[in-house]
Amino acid sequence: MSKTTISFISAGMIYLLIGTTLGVFFFIVPEIRVLRTVHAHLNLVGFVTFVIFGVAYHILPRFRGRPLYSEVMAWWQFWLANIGLVGLLVMLTVDAYTAVNLRYVQAAFGALLALSMYLFVYNMLRTLISPIRS
Repeated sequence: MSKTTISFISAGMIYLLIGTTLGVFFFIVPEIRVLRTVHAHLNLVGFVTFVIFGVAYHILPRFRGRPLYSEVMAWWQFWLANIGLVGLLVMLTVDAYTAVNLRYVQAAFGALLALSMYLFVYNMLRTLISPIRS
């Protein structure tokens, strides 16, 4: 497996552990239930989406019988997705406990996360539907 595939799957597993732990703490310390949005993003974006990215990077090019269009783009996508997600999670946490308006900062980190997803789709489409180079 490529370094990108392993990195996405490993990061997804870490996000799953953090999200699960946060969910357990909701029952121990009910006051932190204000972090439900953080919990949801950890599990749905952090775990589900990251594992999908990792598995897709490993399997889809093989199904098509060709190499990934750009491993460098995939690596950039990995870092943009992590920075975007962690930044968004931190801003959502700060927003839950303060009266500071952080919508623009949240939007900036969300935009990084969205950009990473656009890179993924572009890389996959170039891999799957581009003619085979000879």
